[in-house]
Amino acid sequence: MSDYNFEEFKESGGRFKQIISLGEKSGFGLSAGFTHANSKDLVGVTGVKMFYDQEKKAIAFKFVKTKEEGVVSAKLRDKGGYIGAQSFLGKYKIEQKKYAGRYIPKEIMDDSLGKIYVIELKDNGKQS
Repeated sequence: MSDYNFEEFKESGGRFKQIISLGEKSGFGLSAGFTHANSKDLVGVTGVKMFYDQEKKAIAFKFVKTKEEGVVSAKLRDKGGYIGAQSFLGKYKIEQKKYAGRYIPKEIMDDSLGKIYVIELKDNGKQS
């Protein structure tokens, strides 16, 4: 008999890491941890408005529940999601291969945009 009251951990598989990733040839992926942690905010979301700060190479994601001008489609599930952003990446000439990787987003309450999630792109050393 032990003096411990252990609880078995059964939730491996990334349900806790909040990650937004940029693929080398695809759009943005949302980890299961991100969609799980923000599930209340993501209910009813139909798309994403995206914003770019060229100087800081920062991308902001604002999840929206109504159709608005410039809304990008988002496929959200409990086990992650996907944001198709080829036109956004093309407009700002963001080299996917150079910036592909996993980013931990900052949740920010912006005075004009409301709640947004921000990632700052980092050069990974790969060239196109």
